[in-house]
Amino acid sequence: MDRLARPVWCEVALDAITQNLATIRDLAGRPVKVIATVKANAYGHGAPRAGLHLQSLGVNALATANLDDALEIRRAGVTIPIVMFASSLPAGVNTLLEHQLTPTVADLPMAEAISRAAGRPVNVHVKVDAGLGRLGVKLDEARAFVNQLVRMPDIKVEGLYTHLPFSDPRKAPWAKSRLAAFTAVVETLEREDGIRIDYAQAAASSILAMRLPDFLNTISPGHLLFGLNPLLQDSNVSFTPALTAIKARLIHVSSHDETGVILLGTDNGYRVSDAWVLCHGTRCKVLSVSAEYSVIDLSQLCRAEVGDEVTVVGDGLSLEEVAAYLGLTPMGAAISFRRIPITYSGCTLEGIAQK
Repeated sequence: MDRLARPVWCEVALDAITQNLATIRDLAGRPVKVIATVKANAYGHGAPRAGLHLQSLGVNALATANLDDALEIRRAGVTIPIVMFASSLPAGVNTLLEHQLTPTVADLPMAEAISRAAGRPVNVHVKVDAGLGRLGVKLDEARAFVNQLVRMPDIKVEGLYTHLPFSDPRKAPWAKSRLAAFTAVVETLEREDGIRIDYAQAAASSILAMRLPDFLNTISPGHLLFGLNPLLQDSNVSFTPALTAIKARLIHVSSHDETGVILLGTDNGYRVSDAWVLCHGTRCKVLSVSAEYSVIDLSQLCRAEVGDEVTVVGDGLSLEEVAAYLGLTPMGAAISFRRIPITYSGCTLEGIAQK
């Protein structure tokens, strides 16, 4: 992207993802398979490029619920499995199979549609509702359901997973108990029914950050890969933010040098009041935000010119502070920024991904 023609950009450090994945593997404390979650456009970090980088780091698979993201990841050159979280209607399975995407099964109609459409053995992952109450096969029905699936033509139950997210550490005992109950189902399927589960996972970022006991063979981190804390408190483990900066350049300065305009607006997810940005190291107040522009107060500067750099995130202006302006969590803020060209550092992979 030509920064002179479109002078607004995000900066993402792929080395931070590398470091965070290494920390996550250490947290697991044992050899595990990794399904890296890149949902919501890799939490706003650009799913195609993030996916390519994670593939280069040796993760076993990626996961998202967004078909558009999955297809962009495939077009970028990712060849490892991409697990589709439950998102497709049964009638849509042909598209998933055509692009070698691994379907999630959460009910019998979806399994039957896959079996009819496959024409070859197809790996599926079964989503289990272990207590969150959003979607999936109920935990007490999971064993019978999996046994039913393995008898269906062209269905191979490769994975079994559940999701136990929490942001308040006081919910950790709930997650711990549900994790244990889910683990018991996996053990019963393998020990008593002889059904091998290649990817059994319940540990996403919250469980990993709280170091809850987990003995399954797979983890599926998301937030933590990108240095986003899923908890409402600081973790005692250090993760590095991958989103290092959001910047723009002044495209207009008023004749009296009192206000300036940058190319960042509600179309990009920037909808703030009482916000601040940095120009020449000075905090400047955001006066108004429209669809594609933000007007900022430059009255505290001795001089400002068209082309001067403005920092929206970075250089001491943290994502947490900007998230507070937006009324969001840091993860919500990272996701909300969109349609901004991304500049990547720390990797030699070719290509450009955009939010």
